[in-house]
Amino acid sequence: MSCKITFDYIAQWVDPNFFFSKNYGWDDTAIVGMLGDFALHTVDGDILEIGVGISSIYLTALSKKYNRKIYYCDTNKDKIDDIYGAGYFSNNGRIFNCLSDNMFQNNKLTPLAFTFIDGYHEYEQAKRDFWQAEHYTVPNGYILLHDSYPPAADWCGRGSCGEVYKLRQELEQDKRFDCFTFVHNPKGAQASTLIRKKPENRPYYQE
Repeated sequence: MSCKITFDYIAQWVDPNFFFSKNYGWDDTAIVGMLGDFALHTVDGDILEIGVGISSIYLTALSKKYNRKIYYCDTNKDKIDDIYGAGYFSNNGRIFNCLSDNMFQNNKLTPLAFTFIDGYHEYEQAKRDFWQAEHYTVPNGYILLHDSYPPAADWCGRGSCGEVYKLRQELEQDKRFDCFTFVHNPKGAQASTLIRKKPENRPYYQE
């Protein structure tokens, strides 16, 4: 195949069908749709959401698109009831109205391709959520950690950033993971860090 044929083949553009809300744009958790779509397209496994809300809309739609099981976990029954009543939970999902610690302690989850962590924002809780989810995450699977930037525990645009940045800083130094933080607004907004679980016993060129 000549270079021209190759280039012509690639240069057949389509109207991009991004997994993206035309109304919500790039605000807050919009990155969940884009990154979740990429992760589930490339990796086998199910979905976990710790802390339901706007992100549930994206993750529910992704679970339907890729026919994946999804777990929802939140202690706030009112939020769960609102999302359930609006029809934004998947029929292929399981809802846990409890602390994430209790969910992990009392249940065995299926292998996970994509987890979104947006629960309690104290360092110790975020750390437990990450490592318990990581236990189920498949090699090359992804965990998206919300409210991971800016690095100031007392910064609270909506009272939710807390101490998650401390966990992000630790994971950035851990060679078992690749990390990248998507900063919505450098002057102050909830950012998300995407963490890829590297396969074990990988060859040197994947380091």
